Amino acid sequence: MKIMKSASLAVLIVAFPLSMMAMTPVRDHDLSQVIGQAGVSINTDIMMNIAIDTLAWGDYDGIFEGGHPSWGTTADGGYVGLAGFDVIGLRIKARENDTFGGYSAAADFKPITIDVASDPTYSLYSGFTFVRFGLGSLQITVDQMDFAVFLAAPGAPGQVLGTVNLGALAMYVNPWSYVDIYNSRPGNQCGVFVTMSVVIDQLDIGYLSWGDIDGVANEGIGAMSWMSDGAQGAGYVGLSNLRVWGPIIMQGTVAIDVTTSYEGIYAHGSFGDPGWAPVSVVHIGFPQVFSLDVAGPITADVKLDSFASLNSPDAGTLGNIYISGLGIDILNRSWVDIWAH
Repeated sequence: MKIMKSASLAVLIVAFPLSMMAMTPVRDHDLSQVIGQAGVSINTDIMMNIAIDTLAWGDYDGIFEGGHPSWGTTADGGYVGLAGFDVIGLRIKARENDTFGGYSAAADFKPITIDVASDPTYSLYSGFTFVRFGLGSLQITVDQMDFAVFLAAPGAPGQVLGTVNLGALAMYVNPWSYVDIYNSRPGNQCGVFVTMSVVIDQLDIGYLSWGDIDGVANEGIGAMSWMSDGAQGAGYVGLSNLRVWGPIIMQGTVAIDVTTSYEGIYAHGSFGDPGWAPVSVVHIGFPQVFSLDVAGPITADVKLDSFASLNSPDAGTLGNIYISGLGIDILNRSWVDIWAH
């Protein structure tokens, strides 16, 4: 089977206000109290379609020295990726007509903003200079997004695992939302800190489904032919009418550093060993509690259908989902290290 070239789109991750002292949002008029009166405001109404043939991650040497010794090794690499990635009807614009979260376009409109500032009172980031991206009162909508997930060996046809299908997404960003980027270390020490304070007032998705484009072979045991052995059509399972009632609040700080280590468990051996070599590592830390809270309930119908949109007359409903009081906290001093093996 020929794999269409694929695509992938990174849609904007959100950020929402966090003060180092009080963990509360900082408004624009508060920012005006710090040094940095100039800045950039951007209002936009952009409509676009996006298509990417193939987006793949490749491992050229397979499993070699990276797994547990009992796994065995193989020198044959492979690829995992997305094929036929299409985004139709992506629109990014200012909120106008909705009232989610009590929003009023006349009173609460805010453009996208970019400012660079420092706080002489040292209450914000110990007085260090920071850049703030105000996300504005944005409405982000997508009519449809589809892509196939595949595995492939070098030079060989791909194996399609299934398709991902999304339709009628609408996300409403609260005008308080922002992302701050800075380095709160003294002297010339490198490192990036990202403080996010993001509120999503509402998130609606018409459907989100996983599809099997060629059905299943009737390989079960027993005398009965439970499903036809003849030609089979595609099938999809997923969520219909998915709604996340806001506000959805993401708050916290992420610190990113890159280092090269000559010692420690990550290094390849110890000094003097034949295989000794340093290892470069990306260290992602959480110096404060990083939280995600959903104030309203999450509701959706679970459906099976022959259409990715899960809305044909023959669609079957398995039940519905109701989740309330969702809260996730990544505790301070948590961290993740990433390196090549």
